[in-house]
Amino acid sequence: MHTPTFTLFITTLILLLLLGCGKDEIPVNGENGNGGGSKTTTLEVSASPIHFAAEGGSKEITVATNAKSWSVTSSKNWCTVSKETSHFTVTAAENKAFTPPVKAIVTVTAEGTAKKVTIEVTQAAAVEPAKAFIKPVTDKVIMNYQGGNNGIGIETNVTGWSYRSDQSWCQLEKISDEGINITVDESWTGNIPRQALVTLYGNEGDSLASITVYQDPLPELDLFSSHGNTNIPLPSYGGTIVVTVMTNVTEFTLGYVGEWLQVNKINDTQFTITSTPNNSTQMRPEQEIIVYASTLTRKLWVYEEEAEEASDNDDYDYNDPTGWD
Repeated sequence: MHTPTFTLFITTLILLLLLGCGKDEIPVNGENGNGGGSKTTTLEVSASPIHFAAEGGSKEITVATNAKSWSVTSSKNWCTVSKETSHFTVTAAENKAFTPPVKAIVTVTAEGTAKKVTIEVTQAAAVEPAKAFIKPVTDKVIMNYQGGNNGIGIETNVTGWSYRSDQSWCQLEKISDEGINITVDESWTGNIPRQALVTLYGNEGDSLASITVYQDPLPELDLFSSHGNTNIPLPSYGGTIVVTVMTNVTEFTLGYVGEWLQVNKINDTQFTITSTPNNSTQMRPEQEIIVYASTLTRKLWVYEEEAEEASDNDDYDYNDPTGWD
């Protein structure tokens, strides 16, 4: 049995121990003890509204967080975001429209917290020129002998512009203030291309732009060069030849994917084939060139032949191998 003196001593000791224990030593939420508490996830973003000029641009935004991961998204396609380790970049492409785009919202979130940060992003409209203009993406449209349709984009600061075709076989439909559809639904049985003129008018009735529409006949296509029109040999020391294109369509185009030739159109009836010198001991592979004339195609096969050794009486300048016979 404890005596009253012993009991009083124990009580006093407990009180002294409690008074000597500071508040920093008392576990709170388990952070300094075994209570099982968790650390608060933080997310801080240098957020303020962003405004871009019509020319576009980029702005870097800093992100501070202790989360394992974070993400950023944009609500509009014209406003893009790219994420780095501790920041992201907001980018706006050039706005060519004369109205501002719909406001974009950039949203930043982090793992482990419901907090999110949003940033409003706006952009100015393109500045309208003082003078009215209409600018189609092309001033020439070519249809084959069977006809067809072609949508043409229009850049303009004129609302409600009008149009007219000077040929009944060339039909027009305005898609919007930013486009026009050109349709030819007749086959052409002539021998040469026919053409129509499409005129685009402003609100005052003044002509601001035009598009020439060609419809080709049933195509004809022949090729001619001093080295042949199907299989063309070129010497290994290189050089240039001219190929003449004989066709009844509006224009021809070229196709070539290869390693040792350069193919260039020089006018509406001719193109050049240039080979580079072969500095190796192996012959280079045969090359294919395609000539397109409306719906018709022709192929040229170009192969390399070994150079003949120059004789003592040979005065040919091999450093300038052009104008071959």
